[in-house]
Amino acid sequence: MMELFFKPKSVAVIGASGTPGKLGYVIVKNIVDSDFAGEVYPVNPKSDEILGYKVYRSVTEIPGEVDLVVTALPTPKLTVATMQECANKGVKAVIIESAGFAEMGGEGVSFQQQIVDIAKKNDIRVMGPNCSGIVSRNIVTSIYPMTKKVPNGNVVLIGQSGLLAAGMASDIVENESLAVNKVCSIGNKCDVNENDLLEYFGNEDEVEVISMYLETVTDGRNLTRIAKKVAAQKPVIFLSGGRTEAGAKAAMSHTGSIASNAKIVEAAVKQTGMIMADDFTELKDFAKVFSTQPLPKGNRIAVITLAGSVGVNVSDLCAGHGLELPKMTPETTEKLKDMFDTPVSNPVDLYFSVTKIGFTKTLENTFYDAFSDPNIDAAVIILAGFEYTQEAVQKKIIQKIVRDVDKPVVVCMIVGYNRYKNVIMDELGKDLPVFPSLISGVKALSKLCEYGIRQQKLSA
Repeated sequence: MMELFFKPKSVAVIGASGTPGKLGYVIVKNIVDSDFAGEVYPVNPKSDEILGYKVYRSVTEIPGEVDLVVTALPTPKLTVATMQECANKGVKAVIIESAGFAEMGGEGVSFQQQIVDIAKKNDIRVMGPNCSGIVSRNIVTSIYPMTKKVPNGNVVLIGQSGLLAAGMASDIVENESLAVNKVCSIGNKCDVNENDLLEYFGNEDEVEVISMYLETVTDGRNLTRIAKKVAAQKPVIFLSGGRTEAGAKAAMSHTGSIASNAKIVEAAVKQTGMIMADDFTELKDFAKVFSTQPLPKGNRIAVITLAGSVGVNVSDLCAGHGLELPKMTPETTEKLKDMFDTPVSNPVDLYFSVTKIGFTKTLENTFYDAFSDPNIDAAVIILAGFEYTQEAVQKKIIQKIVRDVDKPVVVCMIVGYNRYKNVIMDELGKDLPVFPSLISGVKALSKLCEYGIRQQKLSA
């Protein structure tokens, strides 16, 4: 049944509008602008044509089958009536993007229950209500305008958040900052929940990384069972909302969710092998690392810098996140000794090498040899936004080295001029995880190493 949400052959938009800016217009236009090749049926009793498509007065008047219905109606009462029409039509998948249900309390709870009752009686799967739809290459039902094509990436984002599934998705696609495959918002989770989607995407070969934001766990025992199976095959990154009293109150008013006990959730996450994130930025950052970098075999890190003080700081951060900075092998030390004015060590200070052969050649030779050392599993590279870095960025030197050595790298940005830092973030960031701070890069790499070590143990 989940296939109907992501790969429908026909879709009806109830509450469609011909007025630019209105939700009903945005949804229809997003569908039309995606690669969706099926039938599109706008539904509005007051219109005849929207974006070149014939408009129907109700879903029951549509000829042929309707796989998926997306609703964007102004009141819960109208939505309930529409659900009954969908049942009469034989529709089996509905996305309700309207709000005003359980998250509002009172009468909203009753309206949501009516939707659930109709769905169960007629074997309809419902996503939402109070959600912002789906973003994918095949179909976009989001309430945010999508200005570019969604990439055929390898990351799925699941969340009880309109910001995650709409605003963040729009930002990711526009800025090409993450190779998303699908983004979906589940809102109040009156029917389709995280367990349904985690199991579905766990079996999708094109999906290699799953990130989830939840304000409540629908069925903890089932989530644990499914997550343990999926996380053994692909990384699952998990952000739990409502972990504090203040967050729990906010979750109740946001999606009508009674937040789960933080200690229980954290214990379950550790048990399953999922990766804990602390905020939305980490949810995306961790996905970037896991989706672009090979898994390391251990936690032995090389810190590559042009400033000794930065190397000291990163060393402290690595130690605090369970990463080791081993010595290079005697063979590597001997090979590199002419490129350093002091004995070769880790952190690897490239300053002397850069003064001798320049930044680009230093990466191609000095960094390459240090990174290839058998005592090293991964590397943190610290870059500054100055002109001397630009040649290496344009020639994609770091990307070539990462592919050749087949070990993971994270890049951290520190000082520099915006015109150069922005180039590094935009250009290098399309291929590699680039972070605006040292702590964010180190933490993300530590999660990758932790998962890599776990996978080594599972396969042993």
